[in-house]
Amino acid sequence: MSAIIDGFGLVLSNVAPFFILLGLLIFVHELGHFLVAKFFGVRVETFSLGFGKKILSYKYGDTVYCISAIPLGGYVKMFGDDPSREIPEDQKPHAFLAKPVMQRVAIVLAGPLMNLFFAVFVFTAIAGIGSEVTGPYIGDVAENTKAFAAGFRSGDKISAINGKPMPTWNHIRRTIEASGGRVLEFTVERNGEPQPLKIEASPQLAENENIFSTQPIVGQIEGFTPESRSAVVGVRDPKSAAGVAGLKPLDLILSIDGQKVSFWRDLNPLFEKAIESGKTSVTVQARDLTAPDKPENIREVSLELPRETGSDLVAKLGLEPAELYIFQIKKGAPADLAGVRSGDRVLRINNEEVHAWTDVLNLVKSYDPNTEGIQFTVLRDGEEKTFLIKPEMTELMTMKGQEERRFTIGITPGFIPAMSDPVFYRVSGLGQMMSQGLSDTVRWTEFIVMSVVRLVQGEVSAKNIGGVITIGRVASHSFEAGLSIFLQTMAIISINLFLINLLPVPVLDGGHLLFYAIEIVKGTPLSLRKMELAQQIGLMLLMFLMAFAFFNDITNWLNRW
Repeated sequence: MSAIIDGFGLVLSNVAPFFILLGLLIFVHELGHFLVAKFFGVRVETFSLGFGKKILSYKYGDTVYCISAIPLGGYVKMFGDDPSREIPEDQKPHAFLAKPVMQRVAIVLAGPLMNLFFAVFVFTAIAGIGSEVTGPYIGDVAENTKAFAAGFRSGDKISAINGKPMPTWNHIRRTIEASGGRVLEFTVERNGEPQPLKIEASPQLAENENIFSTQPIVGQIEGFTPESRSAVVGVRDPKSAAGVAGLKPLDLILSIDGQKVSFWRDLNPLFEKAIESGKTSVTVQARDLTAPDKPENIREVSLELPRETGSDLVAKLGLEPAELYIFQIKKGAPADLAGVRSGDRVLRINNEEVHAWTDVLNLVKSYDPNTEGIQFTVLRDGEEKTFLIKPEMTELMTMKGQEERRFTIGITPGFIPAMSDPVFYRVSGLGQMMSQGLSDTVRWTEFIVMSVVRLVQGEVSAKNIGGVITIGRVASHSFEAGLSIFLQTMAIISINLFLINLLPVPVLDGGHLLFYAIEIVKGTPLSLRKMELAQQIGLMLLMFLMAFAFFNDITNWLNRW
């Protein structure tokens, strides 16, 4: 019985968010057509959520309101919208096609616009509800960067720029991007400093790494990032203090003597503090990242400390960053078939020592297919092991949505970046909420439009086009992440529907608008034969796009296994 209840709960958690999200967006879209049609006196015969056979229906006035079997769309059936049928003279005041062309344009345009207005409404609501976002904290600042030279240090909090408060990282990023070539004064709060610091820095104009932005050149400060190295550790020698204590490769250190550990840079100061206080050992709480994230997989170990402190204290204990440790291995991939395991530390490839994960990537990518394979040397439980691996040519999707073909062996590293604890950010006041909602809508509309532009330009792979399965997966994940994330997902998909429906493709709203634009220019409607032909072509294009998106959904789903 419990299995049935669990299964029912699983279905609800995965399917219900999809129907809530898609159903509401369809309702909003069709409501736009319905309200404007009624405003201009058009008789609406059917208002349906879904297609096909009617499951539930209720007639009120002239309109049948219904829910239909196929929940992948909806429609508003208006009287007199079929150009092949004659409209009785006494019924023309209620017929869609008998209305002036500009009224028909308004009725058709109302659906997409309602999706856009709904996105503004949802983003406004999110601004008022509030959400957790990346806080105004700098991550790891490397010593050889301009950010370090300007005076910034890891963990600094940027409270203001030129006197203007910076409540989130997005505020900081946008200010820097818009200030290329200008001197900015940063108000910085730093641990150990009694008063805020004033640091001046000048963002340099550089190529925008965000290919979906309309601004190709933006201001940047080298080394200025919110990311830090997480406290995922590698243990090279099982006989070291860390190994004897029971720490293992790919352990995530959570706390030291009860003090929270958020980043790699936290380790050395906490160990030093313990030594300076006279302690000979500390209690380390850790979790194996290769095991499920459950309370029972968190363990505590006692780690003996050296007598003296120093900058290399972490190394003395036998700990090192986990960048060169293998985190995951794809089942059936060359590394898996050769016998490589999660937790192995990469030492050499073809007898060439590696010092960073980029070395591993470059050496694997440069594999000569005319050879038997690559010599892949790892450290496992203190012993070196060498495997002969033959890389395979793989199609990969980069973080920017670009398709890349290169040799791979099916491994991912233990380098896992960490962000500072999120801050709760909300806007007070209706005016500010609406301004934020409008700003977010414009920003996401720009992003989606530029995504299509980059797709047409070939800079983004068409494999990023997703369909119903992708929407369902995104809806489910965002629902689990919380109300604000789910609402944001809903608003973004609503903007997508607004833009897609404006495409000048017959059978879409944009196709009808194209017909009416031609009618306005010509003074007469297109012939019935031309409209039918155009709609047949449009339907074929739409079916092809849906089939392609569904193929991508299935392919992406299979690639996860």
